[in-house]
Amino acid sequence: TSSWVRYNLTHTFNSTSGNLSLTLDDSGGTATTYDIWGAQVEQLSYATSYIPTYGAVRTRLQDSVFGAGTSSDFNSAEGVLFIETILQGDGARRITLSDGTSSNRVLLNWSSDTALGIIVSVSGSTVATLNYNSTFLNVNRKYAVKYKENDFALWVDGVEVATDNSGVTAPNGTLSNLSFNSTNSNHFEGSTKSLQVFDEALTDIELQTLTTI
Repeated sequence: TSSWVRYNLTHTFNSTSGNLSLTLDDSGGTATTYDIWGAQVEQLSYATSYIPTYGAVRTRLQDSVFGAGTSSDFNSAEGVLFIETILQGDGARRITLSDGTSSNRVLLNWSSDTALGIIVSVSGSTVATLNYNSTFLNVNRKYAVKYKENDFALWVDGVEVATDNSGVTAPNGTLSNLSFNSTNSNHFEGSTKSLQVFDEALTDIELQTLTTI
């Protein structure tokens, strides 16, 4: 194409060493110009974001989010937590909108490749739970969690898949921390395209439009 394109390739090596090379097949006889820049090799089952290494070996560290907002940006009484991502890695993976603790939070917890659980906690008590089982690993999906007093819902790819119609929400000003983990544990692993927090509970039509692939 006329734009930059990133290509990902996974390969199982039969030895402890290997070479990375690029071969261009121009057997059609058409004169073509290729601009090529950069390559990154990782000992993982999936590709991560680019890490500047300047030819050296670097250890992959977890990405961190800074300046994502404060309690003045988030409405703790009602809202929507939205993410578009491709789940990767293994083990529990979590995303939380919280006060920095597990006492007040909206938690997305992929406990396995096929199980997603939503927990809304207020003052240390669970006020709403939503569960959904499907295929998440290596699949691009859009998720939206609506939280509002007596009105909790999980939308995935344009479909409302779970609801809970009983429960309170946290007082406004409580939720101030958006994290790719749960109190510094169970770090999220995935390729994330979008992560947003809406400061009001969206309508069903808006949630359907937001999450439709």
